[in-house]
Amino acid sequence: MAKPVLAPECYTQQRWFELEQEKIFGELWLFVGLKTQLMEPDSFITRDFSGVPVLVQNTDGELYAFRNACAHRGMPIQTEVSGKRRMTCPYHGWSYRGNGELRGIPNPKIYNFCDAEKAGLRLQAYALQTVGQFIFINMSATPMALTEQYKPDVLKVLEVLSEHFSPYASYTHFTTDYNWKLNFENVVDWNHVKFVHERSFGPSMEYLDPGYIASAPREGTFLFGEGGPLEHVQFSQDPPPGEEVDLTDLSRFGRAYFAHASRWFLPMLENAFDVTGSLTCSLYPNVNFGCIHGEQFYLQQFVPISPGQTEYHSWMFTARFKPGVPPQPQLLWALHHGEKSVLEEDIQLLDALQRGLWSAPSIGIMGAHEGPLNLIGRWYLKQLTGETLA
Repeated sequence: MAKPVLAPECYTQQRWFELEQEKIFGELWLFVGLKTQLMEPDSFITRDFSGVPVLVQNTDGELYAFRNACAHRGMPIQTEVSGKRRMTCPYHGWSYRGNGELRGIPNPKIYNFCDAEKAGLRLQAYALQTVGQFIFINMSATPMALTEQYKPDVLKVLEVLSEHFSPYASYTHFTTDYNWKLNFENVVDWNHVKFVHERSFGPSMEYLDPGYIASAPREGTFLFGEGGPLEHVQFSQDPPPGEEVDLTDLSRFGRAYFAHASRWFLPMLENAFDVTGSLTCSLYPNVNFGCIHGEQFYLQQFVPISPGQTEYHSWMFTARFKPGVPPQPQLLWALHHGEKSVLEEDIQLLDALQRGLWSAPSIGIMGAHEGPLNLIGRWYLKQLTGETLA
């Protein structure tokens, strides 16, 4: 038995929220979207990371990331969530090249800028890196290497699975009334599945005595099985007790047994590459990605708005269709509708948990199986305060 590392105020107080913005979201790599959203020239996506507006745009086949703010008056260059449009400010018409340099100013004589002043006008750029279909950005002036945040096996899983993504996805976002950390802790906490999701996907899992979820066999999947590209990846394990927590320990992935049932759209897919299992990959600080039977994928991100509010982003898509199969928007709608009902099971309880934390003097206790939550809390405190716990 152990006490939780984080106190209730870490989930409720503004001073902790501000430290997170500086030392977590201001320094770590953040998932921003999928390359499938940016296949065409001039296509773009915009995001808001706790008040920081971000633009990722395809310019001449290359992806670039910027603060979504014109160098003139700070107006967003792109005002929609996604679309296809050149990088031109809608307010006064300033336009920019793919690398963020100023392309042109309409009626330049009215500004009376000298050449040196014009040469310094550009968009604020952010580091961008892709892993398969996943796009990450880093807003630090001196970004760490991506491998300092994610282990090679995690990155390999993302890259290999990306090869099987359909280019068509359903996307939505909404606001929840709880701290973002509760959502990431929830996806790491596998023990809640049997109780919270007992009427949705919980019955498809297999439980072992004394309550652990059964792992999926490597047989029956050409990705993780013998000779497959992921044959030798090591699923996440806790470091030995007492060892210093590394950032790469916080992102975890594994495969669980998941009962398979044939569904009407399966003949349209190129393959179902993991019929024996369900893969879950939790990417610190705020992403949950998973695959069920190699047939459908889910992707979730939990972006903090305030200590007690989170913007929840949700993507659903399938494995690749066979050649000649047209897009299936009705299928994506149905899958996402089912996904939303599962998410609501978590959201309802996390809302209640957050309400209780506002007045809680402390948080209860932890069991041995909650070691990953202990790791997350220990790293969090050290990153934000420099405090190290044994």
